[in-house]
Amino acid sequence: MLYKSTIKKLGISIPLWSILLVACSNKTEEPQVETSTAAVVQLPVDVVVAKEQLLNQEEAVVGTLMPYREVAIVSELPQKITQVAFKDGSYVTQGAMLYKLQDADIRSRLKQIAAELELARLTKDRFGVLLKTETVRPQEHDEAVMRFRSLEAQEDLLRVELEKTVIRAPFSGKIGISKVHLGAYVSPGMELVVLQDQSSVKILFSISEKYVSLVKVGDKIRFSSELSDQQHTATITATEPGLDAQGRSLQVQALTANTDGQFRAGLSAKVYFAVTPQDTKGILVPTEALAPGEKGYTVFVIKNGVAKPVEVNLSNRTETEAIITSGLVAGDSIIVSNMLRISDGTPVKAVVPN
Repeated sequence: MLYKSTIKKLGISIPLWSILLVACSNKTEEPQVETSTAAVVQLPVDVVVAKEQLLNQEEAVVGTLMPYREVAIVSELPQKITQVAFKDGSYVTQGAMLYKLQDADIRSRLKQIAAELELARLTKDRFGVLLKTETVRPQEHDEAVMRFRSLEAQEDLLRVELEKTVIRAPFSGKIGISKVHLGAYVSPGMELVVLQDQSSVKILFSISEKYVSLVKVGDKIRFSSELSDQQHTATITATEPGLDAQGRSLQVQALTANTDGQFRAGLSAKVYFAVTPQDTKGILVPTEALAPGEKGYTVFVIKNGVAKPVEVNLSNRTETEAIITSGLVAGDSIIVSNMLRISDGTPVKAVVPN
């Protein structure tokens, strides 16, 4: 009986001990679960601190150097060239003879007109005396006067043609390479040579329509040519009256002195044009900090250890920087890395504060 009773007691106690062991094991596991959920992984990010500053942003555009003045020398008469009075590529002064055209026929016609004009003058004077004594009719006198005036006009026309046989430089400058030579027959409008005034050069460039309000005659620009990286200054002198309908751009002309002839017409120029008004303030941020959205751009800032999106307004953007005009305040920590891994509320940690 004692054995049976002991077995019964053991049978009752074994389940009780099992229940107590399971309960104890559950209690020891609960703190481990709480510990694992309490560990928060913070994403390392680079940041920049927002600072308001005076902005002096420029945009680089491609321009072209042009001579101050340029003209294609042409002939006004169909004549043969009898003299080329310059050396190709030389400097010529205003009024210097460039070409001489054949003028023998014009001079012969002038002699003929001069003889006829002398006879017409004598006839006119004689008829004037006879008219006073009513020896000739007034109509005959008038015809003699008109004949004299007509011959005078013909003489003036021939003298003008004679002057055109000497082709002169309209201004001082560098002459190009002659396209015709001694003995060549030229026709009216045929280009003979190009003359350029390179004492100054013009820089022609185009700017986007959004910068039109910033263009003012008298403002300075900076530029460099393909000849060297040295930068020079030029003054804006004029703009086209309207914008190009296709490119929505405005053509601008600037002028600078061509000291020692260092610039050549046709060279390309890199023009640096100011795209911010004077004394403009704003916050510059790297372009990698911008996140495009439905309504514009957003940047992430750190607030209480987590990332928070902030909608911002841009006044201008280049390849490397953007100007923020609203949305940020000085002192904000702006996230500039791991942009694809963060969202609103992501725990972050600044590892490279600036």
